[in-house]
Amino acid sequence: MIIKKNIYIKGLFVLEKAVFFLAFILLIVLPQINITNYTQSTITSKCLVFLYSCFTILSAYILFIIFSKKKSIHISKLDITLLMLMGYLACNRYIIQPEYNFSIRYIELLGLGVLYTVLRNFSFKNYLWLLLAIVISGIIQAVYGNLQVLGYYASNHSLFRMTGSYFNPGPYAGFLTAVWSVALGLYLFKDKMLKQLLPTNKSNYTHNLIAVLFEYIPLLGVISIILVLPATQSRSAWLAILLSSTVLIEYRYHILKGVFKNINRLKKSILIIVSLSIIGAGLFGVYNFKKESSNGRLFIWEVSTKIIKENPFFGVGHDRFKANYMNAQAHFFKENGETKDALVADNTYYAFNEWLQYIVENGLIGGVFLALFLYVLFKVTVDEPQKFIVIILFSGLLAISVFAFFSYPMQILPVKMILIVLIGFLSKLDRKKYIILSIQNRSRPYVFGFFKTAIFILSTIGIVKGVTYTNTLEKSFTMWQNALSTYQYGDYEGAIQEYEQVYPILKKEGDFLMNYGKTLSINKQNKQAVKILEEAKIHLNTTIIETALGDAYRGLKQFNKAEEAYQNAANMIPIRFFPMYLLAKMYDESGNRKEAIAMAQKILNKEIKVPSTAIKEMKAEMTNIISKYNIEPIGLNKNQ
Repeated sequence: MIIKKNIYIKGLFVLEKAVFFLAFILLIVLPQINITNYTQSTITSKCLVFLYSCFTILSAYILFIIFSKKKSIHISKLDITLLMLMGYLACNRYIIQPEYNFSIRYIELLGLGVLYTVLRNFSFKNYLWLLLAIVISGIIQAVYGNLQVLGYYASNHSLFRMTGSYFNPGPYAGFLTAVWSVALGLYLFKDKMLKQLLPTNKSNYTHNLIAVLFEYIPLLGVISIILVLPATQSRSAWLAILLSSTVLIEYRYHILKGVFKNINRLKKSILIIVSLSIIGAGLFGVYNFKKESSNGRLFIWEVSTKIIKENPFFGVGHDRFKANYMNAQAHFFKENGETKDALVADNTYYAFNEWLQYIVENGLIGGVFLALFLYVLFKVTVDEPQKFIVIILFSGLLAISVFAFFSYPMQILPVKMILIVLIGFLSKLDRKKYIILSIQNRSRPYVFGFFKTAIFILSTIGIVKGVTYTNTLEKSFTMWQNALSTYQYGDYEGAIQEYEQVYPILKKEGDFLMNYGKTLSINKQNKQAVKILEEAKIHLNTTIIETALGDAYRGLKQFNKAEEAYQNAANMIPIRFFPMYLLAKMYDESGNRKEAIAMAQKILNKEIKVPSTAIKEMKAEMTNIISKYNIEPIGLNKNQ
């Protein structure tokens, strides 16, 4: 009996450590993933590895629950409000909204929910190790970025030398920003942390090794990130790091508190005014550092507010910003003409402000659920000895939140994973817990046995279905990438065959439909191209989709619809010549002499913002169109 009991205890111990070890490794490895066999590899490969990892972690965790003797389940207010928030997002996406699209973000959200459910049951010490894993992953990325700058590794973007394992320096800087606060916090409070981690005074090799790891790994993280972050030129990251570092340093050393305590009211007022002036000057400098980028964000925010006005209560649906934004931008320029904002307009997928994008997608009702969650988050109460760790956690949340005002961290899976760890740790620390299931009556053990059996059966079904779907996604992303490669080689028929095989899985994926429809259009399969591209417009709209749709309608001799598509593309980004060029060519082809001449003349007189060989060639063709009708070009722009 004693032997069986020992085996049982050891088995549970192994399962518990396996769950923790898998989570620890995931936090280190996932940010480094970029498997180029898949399309949009910096996003899709991370998602696939994450999903497979979640199913593995969940399997081990379910086994631990089944065999453990735990007979109660505790939840916090934070758990409840987070569940309410996710429930609203699901209802809004699938029930309230008329359309929903294929969304990697939503798939990731489900995986993050599973991970949170597991992590919230970890011990305090295990969470400290998870924070260390986050720092280790940041160090690896910082070193990788430096090696890219030095030319040892290629970046993932042709315009930037340093991207880490991401698609441009923006998300790379966002990830390093999320890691920074954790690294700095662990280093500043290492003494308090080690007291919690190693409560005994016993000194041995393991004890000393742990002390060294928790002192020097965070220090190395701080140094490596501060060396590489300026090269990203991410103003959002700089600002987020400055604010979160200020909170951590002030809580650790009480510098400002000491200063204000020892000066009179006049000096306090002067100090505040001077500080605000310095902050204002700094923000002005940050704005002007990349002024065009700043103006672009301000314009996106302006257009986004118009979408909110049209969909105030429930928004446009989770992850459907990209399906609605370019239509709103086209409407703006159609109403206001080619304003100065046209200089910074482009095809846009993100609001560059996660708080604003959340309201665009989920409306004011969604904003209420988010506000409730944030309120409960800030009301978490913890024991006095653990308050220092709360400051570290909140500084991490602050860094991500500030970065979210100017960028798109909620599109970056490793950042969201760090966010889940921080929130899960706060839930663990919260003293106020509620028992939602407790079976203490030993005479009726079958009740809890039935509950565990139900969990096992449902979880097994969910895991099997989830792994099967993830495997299908993996094959689809691979075939999509193969189709893109085949397209690049000019084998349009081969690419179309591969797109056809993937279509049943990705028929609501806007980028996929755009690639598929454009290939059909180029291959002169215009009727099918129209079908696919019209579907694409439901889930995404860009100038690429509109011009390809115009080409397909033009091939079908449906010139009115072709004109509408080309005009939509022209309204989306007014400074571009190509949609206007296509309009002029279509007018000429359809025999619409008056409109052809007018559009050709408009192109010839249009100011060139960014000179290129393509624009010169288009202007030359417009001159030929006008000459064809024996008319002299008039009022030519001197930049022609």
